[in-house]
Amino acid sequence: MSERSPVFSLRGLIVGLVAASAALHLLIAPGRAHGWALEGAGLAAVGVVQMAVAVVMVFTARRSVSIAAIVMLALPIVALVITRTAGYPFGAYDGYTPDVSSYDGVAIALALAALSLIGGSLLAGPHLLGSAAPRFDTLAPLAVILAAVPGLAVSGWVDNASYVEGKAHTHGAAATSNGVGAAAQQLTLEQRNELATQVNAAREFALSVPTLADALAAGWVKAGGPAVGGGQMVVDPTVDHRSLAFDPARPLGVLYASADDDAPVVGVQYGAWSETMSPPPAFVGQDFMWHLHTGTCVIEGPNGEFALPIDEPLTGVGCAGVNGERIDTVSFMMRAWIVPGWENPFGTFAHDHPALP
Repeated sequence: MSERSPVFSLRGLIVGLVAASAALHLLIAPGRAHGWALEGAGLAAVGVVQMAVAVVMVFTARRSVSIAAIVMLALPIVALVITRTAGYPFGAYDGYTPDVSSYDGVAIALALAALSLIGGSLLAGPHLLGSAAPRFDTLAPLAVILAAVPGLAVSGWVDNASYVEGKAHTHGAAATSNGVGAAAQQLTLEQRNELATQVNAAREFALSVPTLADALAAGWVKAGGPAVGGGQMVVDPTVDHRSLAFDPARPLGVLYASADDDAPVVGVQYGAWSETMSPPPAFVGQDFMWHLHTGTCVIEGPNGEFALPIDEPLTGVGCAGVNGERIDTVSFMMRAWIVPGWENPFGTFAHDHPALP
C-alpha cells in the first residue's frame, strides 16, 4: 500500500509565504514605476526572484535555496525600514518619509514569518520542512496565492499601495469639495475677501482667452489630447513654471471643453514643483486641494525648457503625447473651475468636472 500524501507541510507553508511576498511586490511594481522607474524595476526584480525561489523550493531541498530566500525576503524589509524612518536616501522621493501603510505592515509580516520558519529549519535541520516534491502539500499554498492575484490586482488596497503618496494620487470624487472647499467654512472675513480676489484674478485671466482658438493664437500649445473630467489643456511654452511662485492670474494651463477651435474655456490649472513633499500656499484655505504628481515631463520650448506634471490622459506614457522627456521630480496640481456657466457641482477646486466626458 502506497504512503498517503500529506495535506500540510512546513515546506508548503514557506512556499506560500514567499510566493505571497513576491505577489505583493509584483502587483505594486507598475504603479511605483510610474512615480520612480528605478523603484518600480527594483520591486519587479525582487518579486520575480522571490517567486522563482518559491517554485524552486517545491522541487529541491538545497540549503542554498533557503539562504537565497532569506536574502530576498530581508532586502525589502531593510528598504522599508530605511524609507519609513529616515526617508528615501536618493531618487524622485529624496528626503521624503512616507507613513507606514497597511500594505507595508502586511509585507513585513509575511516576510518575517517566512524568515522565521526558514531560519528555524536551517538551525534545527532541513527534515522539518518535509521532502521536496510537487505534491498537494507543497503546491496547494502556491496555487492559492496565484489564484488570489487577479482579485488583489483590481483592489483599492493594492492601488493605494502602488503609489508612494498613497491615496494622494487619487483623482475623481476623492478630490472634491463643497463650494470652495470645506476649509472655507473656517475662513475669517479678511481671508474670504482675499480668496475672492484670487478667484476673480483667475476668472479674469481665463476669460481673456475665451476659446481654444484664442489661446492657440496667443502662442499657447496643446498638452496632449482632451482628458476625461479635465478637458483640453493648453500651456504657455515660453514659461517654465517650475521656477515660479503661485499666482492665481498666471496658471500653468487653461482648460477647454474640447479640442475643437471654438471650444469654450472652462477652467484653469495650476502646478507647483516641490522638494519637500509639502504643498505650497495657494488659494486661501484650499491648500488641501492640491494633489501630488510623481514624475515631470520636460519639453523644449521656444525660450528654453518648460514642464508639465506627468498625468497620463494629458501627456501619455513617457511624455509621448508632447514629445517630452520624463524626469523623476514631484509636483502638486490643482484645477479651478471659475468660468461662469462651468461651475463644478463637486466644488470650485475639484479635480474632475462631470460635464467633461
